[in-house]
Amino acid sequence: MNSTILHWSYRDFRQMPEELTTCSDEVVEVYLKENFIPAIPRWFCEQMSRLTFLCLAGNLITCVPEEISLLINLESLDVSQNVVEALPKSVGKLQKLSRLKLSENKLTGLPKEIGQLQNLAILELSKNRLTELPIELSHCLSLQELILDDNYFLCRIPTKVFTMPQITYLSAERCNLLLLPFIVNTDSVEFVKLFKNYTLTHYPMVLERFMQPNYDQFNAVQQNRTLKPFYYQRVRCDASSQNLIFPAELVTILDRRKSLQMPGTLVEIALRRCSTAKWSRCVSLKDCIPSELYARLRSGPVATCASIPCSNEIFSECVLGLVKR
Repeated sequence: MNSTILHWSYRDFRQMPEELTTCSDEVVEVYLKENFIPAIPRWFCEQMSRLTFLCLAGNLITCVPEEISLLINLESLDVSQNVVEALPKSVGKLQKLSRLKLSENKLTGLPKEIGQLQNLAILELSKNRLTELPIELSHCLSLQELILDDNYFLCRIPTKVFTMPQITYLSAERCNLLLLPFIVNTDSVEFVKLFKNYTLTHYPMVLERFMQPNYDQFNAVQQNRTLKPFYYQRVRCDASSQNLIFPAELVTILDRRKSLQMPGTLVEIALRRCSTAKWSRCVSLKDCIPSELYARLRSGPVATCASIPCSNEIFSECVLGLVKR
């Protein structure tokens, strides 16, 4: 056996084995899977700073300590199948970390400091109790795989997560997603598994190529959960037996089968941009453009993006033909 790797799984340890202190200068990988270890002690983080790989899956760990940041060489951390309820802010200091496995715990959220993990490539969070993801997760520019399956209280994923430069695999099956993003980094994304969320009423066409044939067949199931009203709205559609769920900013939604009105042209959008400029309010502008367009120009945007890093202006119109059940 390689002296730098310790395989101590399935040994009935009831605490972190102190024998590790005798070889702390040599060991770089430790496997302690399926024991009964309840905590990661401070001495372990202080003395095992050379570790690059740590597997503690299937133990009884209730929290990851702040001292985890002392494992400065850690590249892979597996704490899945424990009872961890929160991650410390100091996890953001693990700058070499590329794999973080936290599936089957009791996490309800992630610290925003997770966005500091610039080398993080794989993040596994399935079977937790997540209710939301921090927008800072999109700052993990090396992230390639994000697994969120079976987080029953997760209602949405920030759109910016779908546009990260290297994201290739994203899975969030059997959650409570209400909306899917209309923007995806199609240059990098290869696999998307999002469609077994029975609160969804439609999916954007940009995701259509990721659909499996049988996904079109399932019937939506009304969930007995309180849906958060501040970022979505229900819209009645004659073609559907139930209301459709759309972003709250889309206050005017047109059915292309019934309306001759089309979405705003590029010219109109450009003119609306001018609505914030002083010269756009002068009499000469009113005299230069049609009165209907001037009225819409003066109406301006209806909102701004709720994502603080974005904050772009949002206008009010969409056409129902852009989406499909």
